[in-house]
Amino acid sequence: MDALQSFVGLMISTFIIALGLSQGLSWRMADLGHGVRQPAFARGLGVCLIGVPLLSLIVVKVLPVPPVAAGVIALMAFCPGLPMALNVVSQQKGNLSLTLALSITLSLVAIVLMPLSLNLLEQLFPVAIQSPPYGVLLGRVILPFLVPFALGIGLQKVAPVWAHRLRKPVKLYFNVALGVAALAMVMASFPLLKRLHFWALAAMVVVTLGAAALGHVAGRPRPGDRTALAISAVFGNPAFAFCLGGSTYPMKSLLGVMGLYLLIRTAALVPYLLWNRRHQASERGGGPSVPSGRRASAGT
Repeated sequence: MDALQSFVGLMISTFIIALGLSQGLSWRMADLGHGVRQPAFARGLGVCLIGVPLLSLIVVKVLPVPPVAAGVIALMAFCPGLPMALNVVSQQKGNLSLTLALSITLSLVAIVLMPLSLNLLEQLFPVAIQSPPYGVLLGRVILPFLVPFALGIGLQKVAPVWAHRLRKPVKLYFNVALGVAALAMVMASFPLLKRLHFWALAAMVVVTLGAAALGHVAGRPRPGDRTALAISAVFGNPAFAFCLGGSTYPMKSLLGVMGLYLLIRTAALVPYLLWNRRHQASERGGGPSVPSGRRASAGT
């Protein structure tokens, strides 16, 4: 079990670096400008930074959710960034330029607001969340993201061909490492998770579907925008949350529940994805769907 926990720690420390590098390699001012100028961009920021955190707080306060699970649900909602959303949005024929702009912007905003967010969550969930010292936060989360992020931007400037070649392998590593780490967390914490209360699982599903509904409504009237915002609202940034969970000893108890929540919210989103695909086809007369954002620039 110690070896498994050490493996989880190694995966966490590497995929936060891969996340920063991936975001930096995807940074293109022209594409970001195109996404930021779209009307749905501001609504997407509002949903991810305000709507989803408020929804999560309401759900865990209304339902009898145990403190640790409530803290995990809230922490994941306060860590936006949606690095996993691009592939899903692409498959769903959503607006990729909008999703890319939201992904990079929200990752940077989350890093800036992280000390404030953690202090707030510590006040709301003192049993589950303890804000690590700023030095720990800087060394384990902020710099491991920002330094590779800057490196990725610089690599695009000096060696654009290599930057293009690296983008997909780095994203693939991040997605695989994140999935493996989540499964390992669940395995390492399985005795604890077996005793997890039903209301904790119900709250995870409610927050997932509620976040998708908020994004879907905020993205109207364009089908591609609705799809992009719905998926972006659900897929926050588990990389930040996992790193925070492993930053101090008291927070390590959250890791297993975080891994379980990541798996549950991925599964809970499937009904929306199936419905959305049929809904888009019916809106377009049953013909092939065409994304409303530019596709090639997102690097997927």
